[in-house]
Amino acid sequence: MGIGAAAAVLCLLGFGGDSLAQSSNDSLRVGGSTTLVPSVVNAASTFMETFETWDKASSALPGEPTIIYVTGGGSGFGVKSATNGTVDIGMASRDLKDKEKSALGTFEAVLVGKDAVAIAANVDNPLAKTRKNLTTEEVRKLFSGELKTYKDIDASLPDEEIVLLVRDASAGSAEIFQEKIMGDAAVSSGALQMPSQGALMKKLESNASALAYMSSGLATENDGIQTFALDGVEPTNANVVKGAYPLARPLLMIVKGAPNPMAKRFLDYMLAEGQTDVASQGYVPVHEVQ
Repeated sequence: MGIGAAAAVLCLLGFGGDSLAQSSNDSLRVGGSTTLVPSVVNAASTFMETFETWDKASSALPGEPTIIYVTGGGSGFGVKSATNGTVDIGMASRDLKDKEKSALGTFEAVLVGKDAVAIAANVDNPLAKTRKNLTTEEVRKLFSGELKTYKDIDASLPDEEIVLLVRDASAGSAEIFQEKIMGDAAVSSGALQMPSQGALMKKLESNASALAYMSSGLATENDGIQTFALDGVEPTNANVVKGAYPLARPLLMIVKGAPNPMAKRFLDYMLAEGQTDVASQGYVPVHEVQ
């Protein structure tokens, strides 16, 4: 891929809606879930390399250079930005809420894969060395801060502080974790909020005292991270497909109204060639769940 194509896909990562709003009408703007960002960045890079101008992707499209901007920001940002037109395609790694559907009006939510939220730790974490399974109640006590040291979980473990890593409240993983695990209980105010799945994973890799919830796909692709079964059910793709794992979630690409021709062409690509990029991140490709 040429330097220009790589820059076009990556230049907006970490930036907000104002930068996206200023992009050209001949470019495609995609933003939202940081779980989906790696897959979509890879797919967009290959798409731009394969189709240097839009008309090479479809004769109905203009002969302008193919430019796809991708940004993170979280699922909440993705849905909001699709609603207000800041992006052409929003990304969410959770189901849409009723109020979001009402705000979108007519919309398309395209399922491009499935993932799960897993409880995870560094392989050198004291708990990871002794346990492969956690109960929902144990996870709730851990992330509420009721259990503060590893010795509080098991008297044989060291009296070492548990470092909690979480996502910001607008992240898809944070919302499903709150709903399915925490319920009415609040996550500990001492938990460290990470701005993206990638940042969370790097922190987990470098801190053996940390415990986190994160994308199971990303976690299982990393040899330095261990995931825990939840109530005896492992966060595997097979269990996601069967519906056995309770924290499974959809990976959605959302368009308000009917997609414009460039968005439609890229969505079609994500459901075809782009499924390789979905699977490469450890997620369940869409053909396995439909």
